Amino acid sequence: MKKPIAYLIIIAMTLTFLGCSKAKEEAPKKQEDTVQATQNNTTEEKVENAPKVESSKAGSEKKDTEETKNNNAEIASNKNLTNKKKVVIDPGHGAGGNKGTEKISPDSNVMKIKDPGGAQGINTKTPEYVVAMQIASKLKTKLENNGIEVIMTKTDNNQDPGNIDRAEVGNNNNADLVIRIHCDSAEDSSASGATMLVPAAVGYAKNIKDMSKKDGGIILSELIKSAGMKNRGISERSDLTGFNWSKVPVVLVETGFMSNPNEDRWLSSNEYQDKIASGLSSGIIKALN
Repeated sequence: MKKPIAYLIIIAMTLTFLGCSKAKEEAPKKQEDTVQATQNNTTEEKVENAPKVESSKAGSEKKDTEETKNNNAEIASNKNLTNKKKVVIDPGHGAGGNKGTEKISPDSNVMKIKDPGGAQGINTKTPEYVVAMQIASKLKTKLENNGIEVIMTKTDNNQDPGNIDRAEVGNNNNADLVIRIHCDSAEDSSASGATMLVPAAVGYAKNIKDMSKKDGGIILSELIKSAGMKNRGISERSDLTGFNWSKVPVVLVETGFMSNPNEDRWLSSNEYQDKIASGLSSGIIKALN
């Protein structure tokens, strides 16, 4: 009986040993599963907490927005340039005059000389075209300093285009205003002051005479205020070729009498010319605004 009992004891111990070995083998596997699960959770947390990066689409949209703003700014800038006021300055007469003839109006066959010659200072003997160019040059600078585009019908005293050609400068450039610079003369040496000439309802000027008269009144008022000269008022003229061919507002200012000894001397003065140019500039700016 002792042997069978011994055998049973041996068998029981063997089974116990085998069970412990199996448990030891499964334990590492469970530990590996736990580690893997921990790593997966950590990875998920990192993804959730990572800073968000804009997609390429979002970056593209942002870039498009910036380009749109830049384009709009450029369009606004071009619009300002497009709206820039444009003035044509026409210095009267020229050296030697112009004996050619031209039609006084597009709807008339009457011919008129282009330039019979201007006035001359009674004492200084300065030609009208010299004074006109000097005042025109000063006016050009003042207008440009105020952001106005200026176009000259001539830049040299030896140039003397016809009045139709002068009017076409304003027409071709679609000017907001054409101002013609002249000096006056009379047999009566006491005559003095400034006169503003404006077109009558003749030729192309039928469409711009009212605007021209309005502008002329504003400019004359500022000129008188600046130069302190006598106001001789506004004169409507139907006999001036440069008016009758104009499709844009146009005025002609007689800046004083060269036949008057005092005004002759003043008109050759740089200081007085500057006062005239300042008054004309101020009037033009007011008229165009």
